[in-house]
Amino acid sequence: MSVWKYLFLLLCLILSITLSANTLSYDSLSAQRISEFVLDNGLKVIVKPDHRSPTVVFQIWYKVGSANEKKHHTGVSHLLEHMMYRGNNNPSSEDVYEKISSIGAKGNAYTSRDYTFYYHILTKQHLSLAFALEADRMKRLTINKKGLSIEKNVVREEILDNISRDPYLPALNALYDLAYQQEPYQIPAIGLMTDQSALTPAYIKSWHEQYYTPDNSTLVIVGDVIASDVFKLANQYFSSIRKIRPMKNKSHQPAKSHQPVKSHQPTISHQPTKGLQPASSHQPKNRRIVMPETTSVAMILLAFKVPSIKTSTSPWEAYALDILAGWLDSGFHSRLTKKLLREAQIAQDVYVTYTLMDKKGSLFIIEATAAHNISVEQLEQAVIEEINEIKNETISQEVLKKIQTQMIATDIFERDSMYTQAKIIGQSESVDITWQEDAQYISRIKSVTVAQVKEVMLRYFQMGEKFTVIQKMHPAEK
Repeated sequence: MSVWKYLFLLLCLILSITLSANTLSYDSLSAQRISEFVLDNGLKVIVKPDHRSPTVVFQIWYKVGSANEKKHHTGVSHLLEHMMYRGNNNPSSEDVYEKISSIGAKGNAYTSRDYTFYYHILTKQHLSLAFALEADRMKRLTINKKGLSIEKNVVREEILDNISRDPYLPALNALYDLAYQQEPYQIPAIGLMTDQSALTPAYIKSWHEQYYTPDNSTLVIVGDVIASDVFKLANQYFSSIRKIRPMKNKSHQPAKSHQPVKSHQPTISHQPTKGLQPASSHQPKNRRIVMPETTSVAMILLAFKVPSIKTSTSPWEAYALDILAGWLDSGFHSRLTKKLLREAQIAQDVYVTYTLMDKKGSLFIIEATAAHNISVEQLEQAVIEEINEIKNETISQEVLKKIQTQMIATDIFERDSMYTQAKIIGQSESVDITWQEDAQYISRIKSVTVAQVKEVMLRYFQMGEKFTVIQKMHPAEK
């Protein structure tokens, strides 16, 4: 065992002793450091001071991704992200971009099914440059046919490169296509290559005008800053931008005064998203697919539709599912690793994926790669048998405590990064669960009981409702 693993286990031991008494205070102190402010045009600004280094993370989040896209026009959110880096025919904006590059600041963007965000990591004295650049991007978008053609080619190469480098990605895309037939999450964030021709300059520009508005975005600042100074910069650069999208509900109404919001009480709703059915209500006809292409690995993806924080009908469900994912795939304590790798030696890798912060429900995914001379059919049967066996058992209180401690330790390590702190806040806001709910993550995890883990396992692990993708190995690789 490496030195780092020893240190990690030592930290887990320390946390197991201290967090039981201090978890609630940890959550509340974290929340108290956050200030919130809403401009009259609807732009929400969230600031979390972190004075450990003279740097700042600037992130602006837009509530738009591939789940918002229409049939035959997929990929527009991702393509727009590319176009935002081609300039806006604004000399002052180009000058700001050159200054940001010259000071060694780091920046990029990312598009998902639920959101698109842009970020900058820079020293605090240059924070205004990020404000100037992103305000200009929100105000205007200039598209020329040559630039659009170039970026479409870049996206095509990105799609082909992702598929060729990672055999898991086509299988994952096939799984989402299978599980979300005729639902918003069916299409990958990058879009379909066949839809590229429909993404005209006029269509992309209208997409920008519809979604890149202050009332559809959240600005998150984490770093060596004072909240009042950030609010002044937000007013200076963004207040003149008018909202175009109508307010969806009262929770998005701007504050009456330019003062930080004092309340830190969560406003999360644990009812299914309005206008959508709970994840389990949609019953696709086809639930199993064998990939037409063979690859260098033989693997299966087995998934169940489950609620996220946003779509859960009971507040604890999503956190119990998170604990369950930790139990099935948590290193030394991993039930699937123990049974399928160490004992049966039928798999060479097993991973479990569950995302708390999906806006329209989530997938609980079990990925397994077959061991040498084991067929995917044998592997699939072994995974199903193990899941059925687990459903007849109950996690012990001792193991539950270890899993909770490990998850809390991992969460604290991740949040040591200012970038990650900002990303978690922005992601929470972008899927409409608010940062206040995320600030209670540790206490929520610690409150999950043995009975709750058992209940979500029995409720959602129904074999007749699973989705399966089979990826076979190329004969030459055997």
